[in-house]
Amino acid sequence: MIINNEQNMEYGIWNMESKIQDSVFPNFSPTRHSTFDIRHSAHRGFTLVETLVAIAILLIAVVGPISLIGDALHKLYYAKDQMVAINLAQEGIEVVRQERDSDMLAGSASDIFSLTSPYYYTVNASSASLNISTAGQKPVYLNGDFYEQSGGTATQFTRLITITSVGSGTTERKVTSTVEWKTGGQTGTITVSEYLFKWAIP
Repeated sequence: MIINNEQNMEYGIWNMESKIQDSVFPNFSPTRHSTFDIRHSAHRGFTLVETLVAIAILLIAVVGPISLIGDALHKLYYAKDQMVAINLAQEGIEVVRQERDSDMLAGSASDIFSLTSPYYYTVNASSASLNISTAGQKPVYLNGDFYEQSGGTATQFTRLITITSVGSGTTERKVTSTVEWKTGGQTGTITVSEYLFKWAIP
């Protein structure tokens, strides 16, 4: 009888625990719990894949435009330096022309028609003067508002004026102004040529 009472008491306690568990977790079962874990794990894995794909798309969307912007900026700086180089090359031609005209108007012999060909010059724009030089590009400096080939702050440009005889005569010269520069890792060269004649004989 005592045993039966103890068994009844244990059964009552177990039955009460079962009812409490059913009331708190009505759908709980070991099988369902395992299925929930499996589905939850699968869902977490799919979210990670989605995140990686989203990051990849974001990188493509961001890196592409940044690369294009960098390339556009490089081309912009190169175009700016190219315009300066064109002006420097043309300036060299103009200074030689002015030297010729000044000599012709003054009734004196011009060096560009009397020196042995070929010969080389550098240019100082502020004084519009030619300076006899040697072969090879010479540095260009920024001196105030002028690009000079002596003094001032060094730039990325070099320039050389080359004058050569045309034919066997002494009345025609070919003037070539060559400017080189470097923008980033890209090197540029501008060459301008013009033929000058000895239009007056002193």
